[in-house]
Amino acid sequence: MTTRNQTILVIFFAAYLFTVLFTDISLVGFWTDIIFSILLSQFALRIVFRKGIIKSWLTVILKISTVFLSAIVFGLIAYSFTNMFILDTFKMRSFYYQKVNGRIFHAYFKPVGAYAGGYGNFWITESPKYFPVIEKRIYYDRTVHWNFNDDTWEGQPVDNYEMVRNYIKDEIIDKGK
Repeated sequence: MTTRNQTILVIFFAAYLFTVLFTDISLVGFWTDIIFSILLSQFALRIVFRKGIIKSWLTVILKISTVFLSAIVFGLIAYSFTNMFILDTFKMRSFYYQKVNGRIFHAYFKPVGAYAGGYGNFWITESPKYFPVIEKRIYYDRTVHWNFNDDTWEGQPVDNYEMVRNYIKDEIIDKGK
């Protein structure tokens, strides 16, 4: 791979990482950003450190920046495992591609365990109609008072997907977000 392609790869890696870290825009899904960041980091490290590349000041800068960006990715992953509530992340429930009024929404529910103030964290993201692989968070409630992991209410079956669509209509569409 030429130095030009390596430069483009490292710039793309940096732009992607800073977009995910500092904005509400990400890939659709909770784990996709983590998995894509790891894969992109591994790919960039292999490409930049491939043998047979002419040594120059640009190559050194590319190698240092790729190592730095990879350290950020793996450092954030290692830091997240120091959180004592990491197991709650594995209990998370996702509601992908909910179409409401021609718009595409995704909802996520993460139970919080035994704290006061609701059943868990609930957030809704929206994807652009013509590029549905990215999403932007538009609603967040840290103390939602509905348990989206439970499919029954007082012994009666409940359609949580319909509850999500109602939440989208009430909290986003009716409020003009």
